Amino acid sequence: MKDLKIVRALDKYGPKATMKELSVTLKIPPRTLRYRLSRLRAQGYLQPFRYFTYERKIGLGEQIVVLDLSSSEKPFPTEFFAKTPIVGWYSSTYGKMNGYLMNIIYPLESPTTNIKILESLKDAGLISNYLTFNLLSYSIKGLDLSKFDSTGRWNWDWNTWYHRIDFILKRGKTSVEIGFEEEDQIPFDSKDVHLLKILHENSNATQKLLSVKLGLSTSQVRKRFQRLQEHEVIKGHKPIFTPFSDTLTLMCFIESNSPVGQILTCFYELPYTLDTYFESPRKIGMRIRLSTSDIAGFFRGLDKMRHLADSISVQILHDTVSFGSARLFDLYEAIEGKWITQSPEYFEWLHNWLKAR
Repeated sequence: MKDLKIVRALDKYGPKATMKELSVTLKIPPRTLRYRLSRLRAQGYLQPFRYFTYERKIGLGEQIVVLDLSSSEKPFPTEFFAKTPIVGWYSSTYGKMNGYLMNIIYPLESPTTNIKILESLKDAGLISNYLTFNLLSYSIKGLDLSKFDSTGRWNWDWNTWYHRIDFILKRGKTSVEIGFEEEDQIPFDSKDVHLLKILHENSNATQKLLSVKLGLSTSQVRKRFQRLQEHEVIKGHKPIFTPFSDTLTLMCFIESNSPVGQILTCFYELPYTLDTYFESPRKIGMRIRLSTSDIAGFFRGLDKMRHLADSISVQILHDTVSFGSARLFDLYEAIEGKWITQSPEYFEWLHNWLKAR
């Protein structure tokens, strides 16, 4: 239970809470606190804080792309992901499409810029098809730690969720707002981009450290940080806590002729972390990481909501490789004041790389 108390405190007070402050709040000696935090991290249950940002407001769009290798006669060379700077992370995936799922970015001024790359992969016979999901907005529901016991398991069963789904569907109302809204870009410069990069590299960076790295006074840093928060470019931060070691990540894509508020209301009853991506008010993607023992229970709940959607498809992800969000910020060209995600040099490399295959 002490470990859960520590994680709850981290979730509540954020990365700025000092070890001394946490020790006083939790009434746990600093030495014991450091030991428990170190053990949680070593065992893979607790990862550093992560900032959630929304780069669309500074001109950078985001897509989820699924590569289908179902009828491809050639194995896909995964060095493509490392060599292509627009890829933030990728994962092997199985489901409606079998192959790889990746997260990529593009300049808003060139919304179809990645299609050329995908078509090149298809023409070369390395993929048989692809699916693109434009991420125009997103929301994150954090882990409800009150629903887990000291063993990292639910302290309520799946039947509780099924009953809640029945109640929500019978009531016909939603309690979750659909967070879709295309918003205007804000003025920004290379200092803002560099600030965001530092936060993704080091979520514990102090304003003093930011001041040194950005060559600005602490008051200038504070004003920039507050401005990015006010415009929700910086949406918040959370510790990444996984209370079980046997996990599987699912990505659900849902389309409906009516707003998906009821579906979201049902999903938000779950105590798991849920990342929701919006392409439109009627087309969403959801990423959820579950204990493998809970997979069947999740799908039974999904069955209850099947009639609310025109289509529901699920991709199972495993062996995710992340290159870190920070590398994406290197694609901003300060002199030109624009995002350069694909250079002539990159397309020359891609052409030679495909030719060699």
